Amino acid sequence: MAIEIRVPSDEQWPELARADARGFGTQYSDEQMAERRPLIDLERFRVAMDGGRIVGVVGSFAFDMTVPGGATVPMGGTTWVAVSATHRRQGVLTALLDAVHRDIDDRGEPVAALFASEGGIYGRFGYGVATFGRTVVIDRNAARLRPGLVPDASAVRYADHDEAEALLPPLWDRARRLRAGQTDRSAAWHQFAATGGRRAAGEQSPAFYLVHADGYAVYRVEHHWGPIPGHRLHVTEFVAATPQAHLDLWHVLLGVDLVAAIESRVVPVDDPLGQLVTNPRAVQTSSLEDALWVNVRDVGVLMGARAYGTDDRLVLEVEGQRWAIEAQGSQAECRRVRTRPDLVIDRAALGSLSLGGVRPSELAAGRRAEARSPEVLRRADALFVVAPAPFCGTFF
Repeated sequence: MAIEIRVPSDEQWPELARADARGFGTQYSDEQMAERRPLIDLERFRVAMDGGRIVGVVGSFAFDMTVPGGATVPMGGTTWVAVSATHRRQGVLTALLDAVHRDIDDRGEPVAALFASEGGIYGRFGYGVATFGRTVVIDRNAARLRPGLVPDASAVRYADHDEAEALLPPLWDRARRLRAGQTDRSAAWHQFAATGGRRAAGEQSPAFYLVHADGYAVYRVEHHWGPIPGHRLHVTEFVAATPQAHLDLWHVLLGVDLVAAIESRVVPVDDPLGQLVTNPRAVQTSSLEDALWVNVRDVGVLMGARAYGTDDRLVLEVEGQRWAIEAQGSQAECRRVRTRPDLVIDRAALGSLSLGGVRPSELAAGRRAEARSPEVLRRADALFVVAPAPFCGTFF
């Protein structure tokens, strides 16, 4: 029997959720399925059917993503990618991704993006690594702010769950526009996070909330009691719209009692915390890995919406199509041309360039890009790479 790709019905939701969970080696409880259901727009999902059973699923979330310079563009957040082990190497994943990509294109979203469970899958589907995530472990006893820095501890206070549920969404929306790669969050996303924060997560406590007029931090505590308590504090959200908020929030986090180590996966690669303490070795990066993978669906829209690091004009050839990027001040334009290309890349490499976190020269050294000359490559580095480094703190 031929495999059929279709939009799932509401009645298929429980089976869809079970198929996704099975693909990732877990199971959702009825409560977990009920909590996730408001996040899911089934019109954006596709399932593979074989004999009346779901054997594969891929979907997307509707996001608004910040690009370099602070503009935003619609994004399809590709997610729930799972194919049954009984249907490997039958073209199911390709058919599902093709269907979801067509849906994203039809909705006028110029970019698709995902977090990859495995790093060897998505390059062939046009996704390239655009942001990096690191796990930071801080020795709390050795981490002291440098003399002369003046945090305002009175600017930070604790909020309970109900208050945090109201305070955090506008702070998130304000700060997410300051860094490329960040996304908006719907009311359903904020509600999902708030619901999860009310209960323990494995060995970690329910969430604690620190709020500031210009940001917030969310953390959980993993208890390690003994003659000398050595708890581990896990920072799960850190949002700061100003440098002072960044300093004030970290000042309080570094002062939480009974804590030996602070761990976080939400500290961007260029976060200045290591520069703010007297001993930079107190802030260790325990892992650095790919994070958001980007697939540029509409080159003209996405590359024309972002800002660039210098004024210049370069012609890209992307899988046979040539695009001229012209940047002047805060304005940029990207349009189809027929002139000789300066840089030849594939769609996955363009995804890596799209948010300014990967240098063209790095792609060229890895045989992922071909430049017309060394001078062109130098100009391309100056054009595409911007600060701050891109980062996505919404994991989907």
